[in-house]
Amino acid sequence: MTYNILNGGEERLPLIKSIIKEVGPDYLTLNEANGFSDNNNKILNELAEDLKFEHYNIALSGEYDYHVAVFSRRKFTIVKKLQPLMRACLITSLKTKEGSLSVASLHLTPYTEDLRHPEIDLIIKNQKEYRNRILTGDMNSLSRYDGYQVEMVKDLNEMQLRKFTTDGKLRFDAIDKILSFGYHDVAVKLNKNSDYTAPTLINEHSAHSNMRLDYFFVSDSLAPKLVSYSVVKNDKTEKASDHYPVVMAIEGL
Repeated sequence: MTYNILNGGEERLPLIKSIIKEVGPDYLTLNEANGFSDNNNKILNELAEDLKFEHYNIALSGEYDYHVAVFSRRKFTIVKKLQPLMRACLITSLKTKEGSLSVASLHLTPYTEDLRHPEIDLIIKNQKEYRNRILTGDMNSLSRYDGYQVEMVKDLNEMQLRKFTTDGKLRFDAIDKILSFGYHDVAVKLNKNSDYTAPTLINEHSAHSNMRLDYFFVSDSLAPKLVSYSVVKNDKTEKASDHYPVVMAIEGL
């Protein structure tokens, strides 16, 4: 499960916990884990205890407080916290029936597509030694396979134009780059990529308009084992964050 919880969840954190408990993931990535590291990881520790995750960690953001937290039912054999990133990325390794599994939990920079490329290069470089790989989180990027129309550019605000376009044209090359390294987009693979991940009803800044920004990518070795993918949309998730949580399942691990 991957979930951008918006500024650390704030007063919405109990609702976010309730959503996570209902899904019951074996592995959880939280983007915008703001404040989780304060006071000796107080919120991080309390959340792990409440959700009954024995194994967890946090990667600190390169700017501001947009950390990435991960929680797992299985023990980490390796933990890497990548820098420099404007947000954060935490890569773990886990033992599975199929051998070592590398999971990269990340939040790419929200500023421009060009700035996302060196971050992707760094992340891919730190996963390439593994046969079994998952890459997940808020990519802040669009996929060319999601049917965005050229005309949508004229309706984008200044923030969106900077984030998703160059010279008035939509950019898809960050996601293209990930795919070029042998990763499969799980939503596309399972024909679920028409389901957007932002915004929810509480979105305040009009920074998104029915876009898929939160992704799961898997290696060739895991693609045949995909079971399901869904964007969790209900009364709770409409109120808990400006993004919806995204869940996938893989068999045989």
